[in-house]
Amino acid sequence: MENIDHVVHIGELIAVSKVFQLNPFQMITLLENDEMEVFENKEAFLGKYGLKETYDELEDWCELNNGKIFTKTK
Repeated sequence: MENIDHVVHIGELIAVSKVFQLNPFQMITLLENDEMEVFENKEAFLGKYGLKETYDELEDWCELNNGKIFTKTK
C-alpha cells in the first residue's frame, strides 16, 4: 500500500494494533507488504470478500466505528 498516511490516521493505527496485538511499526510493515488491507467502508470490503459467515482467507479483521475495516491475511 502506498501513501499509508493518506489512508490511515495514527489513532486508527494505534487502536487496530491493540486489536491485532501488534505494535504500530508492525502494522505499517504489514500494510506496506500488502499483508494487511484497509477498506474505507463495509461496501468496499464486501465487494472484495462478499458476505459470508466466515472469512477463511483472512487471519482476522476489525471494523472501526468510523466504518473503516482492517483485514489481516493468512
